[in-house]
Amino acid sequence: MQFRNDIQGIRALAFFLVFIFHLNYTWLQGGFIGVDVFFVISGYLMTSIIIDQKDRKIFSFSGFYWKRLKRIFPAYLALIIIVTLAGSFVYLRRDIWTLQKSAGASVVFLSNLLFSRGDSYFGAQLNENPFLHTWSLAIEMQFYLLLPLLLIWIKKQYLPTVILFLTITITLYISTLISLKNNSSSEYFSLLSRVPEFLTGGFYSLCFKRRINFNKCYNNLFASLNLIILILSAVFISKDSFFPGILALVPAITTANLLVTDNNFVSDFLGKRIPAYLGELSYSLYLWHWPIIALIRYYNDEYFLNVKETIFVCILTFVLAWFSYRFIENFFRKKNNKILIYSSFSGGIILTFIAFYAPKLAAPYQIPDTYTSPSFGVYSHNKKAIETFGDKTSENKDILLIGDSHALTIKPFLDYIGKRNHFSFSTVTTDGVPALKGVRREDYNHNEVKFYDASQELVEFTLQNIRKNKIILINCSSFIEPMSVYESVEKLAASLKPDQKLIVFNTFPFIDRDPVKINRDYIRRTSKRI
Repeated sequence: MQFRNDIQGIRALAFFLVFIFHLNYTWLQGGFIGVDVFFVISGYLMTSIIIDQKDRKIFSFSGFYWKRLKRIFPAYLALIIIVTLAGSFVYLRRDIWTLQKSAGASVVFLSNLLFSRGDSYFGAQLNENPFLHTWSLAIEMQFYLLLPLLLIWIKKQYLPTVILFLTITITLYISTLISLKNNSSSEYFSLLSRVPEFLTGGFYSLCFKRRINFNKCYNNLFASLNLIILILSAVFISKDSFFPGILALVPAITTANLLVTDNNFVSDFLGKRIPAYLGELSYSLYLWHWPIIALIRYYNDEYFLNVKETIFVCILTFVLAWFSYRFIENFFRKKNNKILIYSSFSGGIILTFIAFYAPKLAAPYQIPDTYTSPSFGVYSHNKKAIETFGDKTSENKDILLIGDSHALTIKPFLDYIGKRNHFSFSTVTTDGVPALKGVRREDYNHNEVKFYDASQELVEFTLQNIRKNKIILINCSSFIEPMSVYESVEKLAASLKPDQKLIVFNTFPFIDRDPVKINRDYIRRTSKRI
């Protein structure tokens, strides 16, 4: 296939959409569609390459996969090794497992499955995870396993119809799924939900092999219109939109239209030296920009970057991307498969060594669990088990504490109060959702359902202990959202015996930042405001 500078320019545009969004989502709330642009380009180019080789009867599955690995894996593995090492010094020891797990899932191109589960309940969030952006590369590699099978096994004359059918069917299915769940987070990281974007590029590659060429004026108008729609998509689509699904076809189709429109000033501009060169760097730019941002966010425990940090991210991203492109990407493109195998094996050993010793590298920031995560009363948390705290010698012992993780974290305080005021209490608590009968599963999104399911297994056990006690204390993150929790507490109150009392108390106040993470110790050593 003939090399096209304008496609490199579109890649550059896609990267900058993503980059701006990642720097600050308020600057370009839909900038994440840049990833969808990448997917369309990949579908377009890979389909063109495979069909061309199929026509010339020189296609080889092994040859195709080796070329993809040589193009993607060396720089990718280098990134994972370096970021894992850097993260070992930045991450607190309590979060090292998150770093190790993310690196492991990323190196085998399965990180999209890991991240579809959402934030960890305690610890580092997704927007602080330096490997979050690898989900798109995981999906791309997974799709590359499927695309040759489709294009080679189905006769060429049927391919456009089959691809169009699959695109429409999968899009409607994903859109329905998102609508029914009222949540798109799991589908966002799903290979199936992204297949229509790759196939859109493939469909255009098959149907517009000679590209669209009206005349210069109409070509300019058509290309300009599609570019405007693409930019507007980045402006108006947001994380709250039902995306992907039908809405994802807007940036997908406009990108495909730009790819097949011939002889226009948009393509001419995108094909100029600077846009084309940035497009050449776009893979490495994409690889390096996010880990820098994420590690800064983790270290500061703050989403928004200041001006100096933003400038630092821009400069370091370009420097690392240039180095990666110049000395890793270009180097391995020209080498044989054996060198790739030996280098990958060596890199894998290095990564394993770093990941294994990551907790020791983070040892200077080792803080007792008492200060970093719940450690008191965990035996009666998420288990069919009861613990007793306070003054265990007191006869005032018919007291039960129930609730979610907020009730868990308040156990030490109540233990102290109980010892001072001569009462004891037993506890049974759960993560995320109080173990109450009547709480509705549909009130929780995809990431929260696992906590709901776990808590419901303890409902009967909790009720048995409620019947044994005179005073029931309940504490959770919210009693009014979702409404079914409020209704369940009301039903619990109405079901109590005359000699039983229910005490509902509000939870502790939230703080915006994690003092331990900012201070990097449990003794104050920083002048930063918390």
